[in-house]
Amino acid sequence: MCKQNLLFIEPIVHGNLVVNFDIGNVKNSVVYVGEDGKPLIWEGCVVKNMVYQNKKYHILYSDKEGKKLNRRESYRQFIGTRGILQIDNTHETKEVIIKDISLSGIALVLDDSTQLTDIGNFHLNYEDRDCKINVQLAGRLIRQEDADGKRRIFGGVINRSNVDLSGYITTKQKLEISKKRSH
Repeated sequence: MCKQNLLFIEPIVHGNLVVNFDIGNVKNSVVYVGEDGKPLIWEGCVVKNMVYQNKKYHILYSDKEGKKLNRRESYRQFIGTRGILQIDNTHETKEVIIKDISLSGIALVLDDSTQLTDIGNFHLNYEDRDCKINVQLAGRLIRQEDADGKRRIFGGVINRSNVDLSGYITTKQKLEISKKRSH
């Protein structure tokens, strides 16, 4: 329930005790995942105990706007290249588009009805023509979301790579900057 920019939530209980935030100057970060599955974060939230209409609540307040949460907590480099995904369980291969990559994760787009439970652990191969290298990754897909009619975006963690991901991402950034400057 929200009243006058205050969010009322059920009290946070540990065991039989209500967690008390009414001590000192404690501020928290609050993450909310909406129906679309995308998390938002509010930082510097104040949490207070309150009774409203004879019911106990925690109230949350932040004078800052919520912003999208980067689940990977690292820079995501756009790739936009086609690749071949091999599903470890079945050895089936699928053509994918590599949306982006970071030091710890990857986002892939599939144009079919594949579900997250159909994939799990994977190997991925693609050629990055700009950097003139073949990239081979192994990982595990952990989330999916529908993009539109038939396309799905899958997010995963990277367990192994044949390239130094930090150097690769830096090289991709430099190439993007030089392309922008030349136009």
